[in-house]
Amino acid sequence: MTQRPTSRAELQDLLRSRRHPRVRLLGSGSRPAMVRRVPSDATFVSLAAMDRIERLEPGDLTCSVQPGVLRHELDLELRRHGLELPCAGTGTIGGLFAADDIGPLAPGAPAPRNLLLGLEGVLADGTPFKSGARVVKSVAGFDVHKLFVGSQGRLFAATLLHLKLRPLPRASCAFGVRNLSLADALAKFAGLRQEPAGVHQVTLLRDAAGACMLAGRLGGRASHLAALRTRFSLAESADAGPLQLHAEAGHELITGIVCCSRLNGLLADLPAAAPFLMHGGGRFWTVLPTPQVAPLLSRMPTHDAHAVAVSAADSPGTALDPGAATLTTAIRHALDPRGVLA
Repeated sequence: MTQRPTSRAELQDLLRSRRHPRVRLLGSGSRPAMVRRVPSDATFVSLAAMDRIERLEPGDLTCSVQPGVLRHELDLELRRHGLELPCAGTGTIGGLFAADDIGPLAPGAPAPRNLLLGLEGVLADGTPFKSGARVVKSVAGFDVHKLFVGSQGRLFAATLLHLKLRPLPRASCAFGVRNLSLADALAKFAGLRQEPAGVHQVTLLRDAAGACMLAGRLGGRASHLAALRTRFSLAESADAGPLQLHAEAGHELITGIVCCSRLNGLLADLPAAAPFLMHGGGRFWTVLPTPQVAPLLSRMPTHDAHAVAVSAADSPGTALDPGAATLTTAIRHALDPRGVLA
């Protein structure tokens, strides 16, 4: 059974009651393959009913939303004011920031961590707290709210998120170039990553047959976008290409980060039939049969890359730096000493 609190007070009461020794926080359930598998004793707690846009200030380029607000509904409201939330992701806003499963789409492009100004939240024992601020020009306190990004809801629950927005670009267009050789795709990919402005997304995709595609989105002055399309021979497209890959039965989804300069070596190390996708910000995805996962992860350090099998039961991955591992354990113990948030 799924618990569905409709307010912060109801969520506090649920956690304070201690009737549920393990809790898995949910949004709309749009990314089940991107989070750890649920422990058998965990109670689902959906925050999807907390779905109000509480504040939108176009002049300050900020807004405050509850975690259950759907991304496409927020986008519609922002467009009415000529604004956008400049990061990728779907589902609920709380789930988008808690998962942070896509990252920046191009070098220097915003990511959820850069856009979260502050939040109101609830610890695993029901204690409410606030961190950060509602506005950009504030340096008050520690950035505890940044811990929420990528935590998958395993540190605390966010009940109100304060977000940084930006104006919609003057012009924008998607592009796609298919049937490229790997060498041509890598050259265009590297060139677009080095552009100082105008490239809002660039994605390299190699399919299971070895064919390469370059896709993405440009934004800015129309004349500059036209010049970029001409210089890189970019054909306009109906969409900006896929944001992620998905695993089928018997396979595992691997995601990680690698430097562009080491990309060729990583691709050469992958099985020829393994699909591969990488955004210009450095995040990549591939899909492998389960028996091939551990050997590939063990070779990741030779490519100066880090990766994790996100859909596996124990989420195996490349080893954390000892200091990072110690800090991660200490933070989890400080914020959730009873291990309630699964």
